[in-house]
Amino acid sequence: MTNSMIPYSFIPGTKAKASEVNANFIALADKIDANKAAFEEDVTDINDQIEEINTSKADKTELINEHTVTEYDTDLDDYTTKGTYIFSSDYTPDNIPKGTSGMLIVTGDEDSVIKQIWYCDGENPEIFVRDLSNETWTDWFSHCGVVNKSSTGYLKLSNGLTIQWGYGTSSNITYPVAYSTLACPVFSKRGFGASYERSDTGFTQQSLAGFEIGSGGLFYSMNWIVIGY
Repeated sequence: MTNSMIPYSFIPGTKAKASEVNANFIALADKIDANKAAFEEDVTDINDQIEEINTSKADKTELINEHTVTEYDTDLDDYTTKGTYIFSSDYTPDNIPKGTSGMLIVTGDEDSVIKQIWYCDGENPEIFVRDLSNETWTDWFSHCGVVNKSSTGYLKLSNGLTIQWGYGTSSNITYPVAYSTLACPVFSKRGFGASYERSDTGFTQQSLAGFEIGSGGLFYSMNWIVIGY
């Protein structure tokens, strides 16, 4: 029976003519060339389709994905791809602005400015931001106030202004957070002396770290507040 790919078939044990053998080889070579051309055409079509998909699909850096980081020895300096990254205290990264755990949001792109936003964990989470420009990270900047809610506490705003307060029985006060430039304290003494000579109370000393009062009257306790930066 004649094979559809070649013009001649041979009976085993018989001698084939050289011209028929050559004709079969030529036919096979022609078939291989035809298949090769068809294959190359198919590959070209597939490549065109892939290129079209890559052109039309969204850039992966534009997709906001959430990642829970479970790797040791990570560095926030290396996070430049858009996304949300969650770090537990078991995987505290290097160059963290504060604390041991939190959430990092990366936005922007290398053609403009890449920005990182860090949310500290905790009841009153502090927020820090920084930018990557010209391949250099800026310093972390606290974007909101820091609050220490207690009987002796403070509110530190992002512009550096700090308000502190307290209550106690001591006439010698040390602020929870020392000021660097200016501190303006006020106080209210609890205790009253009927005698004019005994009722005078005032500052005997004050600094950026605290103050001390002296009282000529009865002194039971004191409420105080201070504003400064």
